[in-house]
Amino acid sequence: MDRPAGTGKLAAHVDFFRELVTQDPDITLFELRDALADAEGVTVHHSAIAGLLKRLGFTHKKSRWWAPSGGAQR
Repeated sequence: MDRPAGTGKLAAHVDFFRELVTQDPDITLFELRDALADAEGVTVHHSAIAGLLKRLGFTHKKSRWWAPSGGAQR
């Protein structure tokens, strides 16, 4: 069974993450993790932050440009 909504370690920091992602949409999970540790003294795994952002409706888009592979035919 899952934890009840709003009771996790990151529940108190939802607004913190919303603000950071709104200010810099290209911020990485590792940068978010480090910002939380510096600002609030809370240490979590970056995957916990990824799950929170997903639940909040934030998504990521992979780059559409790919470098050609070494075996690609031209």
